[in-house]
Amino acid sequence: MGIENLLDKEHIEVVVNEEEIQAVIHKAKAAFVESESKQLLSRREFICNQFHMIRKRWWMIQLGALCLAWLLLSAEHEQFYIRREMGVFASLFIIILIPELWRNLTNHCTEVEISAYYSLHQIYAARILLFGAADVLLITVFVSGTHWFLHIALVDLIIQFLLPMVVTACICFAVLSKQSLNGWSAIGGCALWSGVWWAATANDKLYASIAIPIWLLVFALAILFLVVTVFHLLENCDKFMGVNLSGTVFE
Repeated sequence: MGIENLLDKEHIEVVVNEEEIQAVIHKAKAAFVESESKQLLSRREFICNQFHMIRKRWWMIQLGALCLAWLLLSAEHEQFYIRREMGVFASLFIIILIPELWRNLTNHCTEVEISAYYSLHQIYAARILLFGAADVLLITVFVSGTHWFLHIALVDLIIQFLLPMVVTACICFAVLSKQSLNGWSAIGGCALWSGVWWAATANDKLYASIAIPIWLLVFALAILFLVVTVFHLLENCDKFMGVNLSGTVFE
């Protein structure tokens, strides 16, 4: 029957063969899976995609915090107030990143990440690498600038800025590795630590009684603990699931 005759008909009956339809669906799925398996992201592309997924506004806010710290330090000449200001901004520098670090847990999308080709372990490792690289760059510029232009000694920068910042990062990653805690718990822990550091630096006798080698030893131990905490997080991140404190699934 020609195409003209078919078009002239008001109703065209098509015989449906369910087995043939299912066979076509099966072949289409197999072809799709085979095609996707040949187009996996390379590690470089994977890290680049993770970089694009991170909201850059948090890095801009971090940069703004460091600029504000620079302005306050350049206008302040009392060592007592410089210690306090640097400790507060060091903790704030890390606290700013908490919403972005916790974004997948806040949005309850860890189940999706677990089912992806790249494991949750690799996703967290890529994010931590990107956060670390960006923060190291910002901190290097800030520390170098304050040392050369504001004439603050490197030892003072390590004790008064880098030490409280590393301890704050330890608190963040330690809380992140706990399934029963969340971002607010980390913020609370960091705020508590900031208060403790504020009180310690306010006590001139206590601050002066601790020798510089002891401060540097504490800083080295804090870095070591940070490394251990990050590895602990990466080892346990695959256990994360979108459940609340009562053990029920988030709605």
